[in-house]
Amino acid sequence: MCRLFASVAPTASSARDLLVDSQFSLLRQADADPKNPQKDGWGLAWFDADGAARVTKSGRPAAEDRARFSAAADSASSRIVVGHIRAASNPHLDASYAHPFSDEGWVFAHNGTLTIWKEVVQALGPRRARLKTESDSEVYFQQFLKHLALVNDPSRAFEACIAENWSLWESCKGLYPKSQTPYTSLNAIASDNQGLHALCHASRTGMSAAGVGHPDQPWSVMSFSTRGERFLLASEGVDGGEWTPLSPPETISAVPAAANVAVTRRRLSLSTPYGPVPEVSRS
Repeated sequence: MCRLFASVAPTASSARDLLVDSQFSLLRQADADPKNPQKDGWGLAWFDADGAARVTKSGRPAAEDRARFSAAADSASSRIVVGHIRAASNPHLDASYAHPFSDEGWVFAHNGTLTIWKEVVQALGPRRARLKTESDSEVYFQQFLKHLALVNDPSRAFEACIAENWSLWESCKGLYPKSQTPYTSLNAIASDNQGLHALCHASRTGMSAAGVGHPDQPWSVMSFSTRGERFLLASEGVDGGEWTPLSPPETISAVPAAANVAVTRRRLSLSTPYGPVPEVSRS
């Protein structure tokens, strides 16, 4: 179970207070629960003055890499900041497997496991050549970019990823007798510096049942809030203030403008030819 964070503001802004200093900051979540440590790497992404993506990440536990994490948080002054701490579902623990991933001006972070990542790789077409690892999350990122190029709408690109996964599942589920669905969670955050786009959806339970700092919050339900001009999105609240849970399956977008951040929410109605797509938060 990884943890996600994003901040969106009209102008370049630091998110150090919520990445490092607050009561339930992303860094504090790394070792807040000894039974559920987020110990398999971390990463921060932001955009420089020219709009280029900057990414700092490590395969080390964030709790043991506090100085470097804090230094990266200090550097990440941007309209959009994305953070991730990792609890791995695969054995690869070097920095290349840490999130966020970046490609073609986009950054992407994921919480969950794409069980059928090998089948998705086969369906990537030319985008398969852009993979740098065997991370299921990087495969999901390239799947998202593939569909984004077709529909030019991040929300509908996420929706297309879900549909494709279930379509592939029908022909390969016999290879995964211990899995009831093609993925646990597809919770993800993506940004191209023009806006932040996220999906909140999980089809089965993952590595944990609840949040790290908020044991009353289901692990798969992301929340959002505002602090001043900043829009915030996270796997769970990163401070003691009010946070609003999303209603999965749902996408949410936050686009910075001159003086504010425009937020759009879209509830998804997901189905397959064989019935509705399961949503674990409703079970």
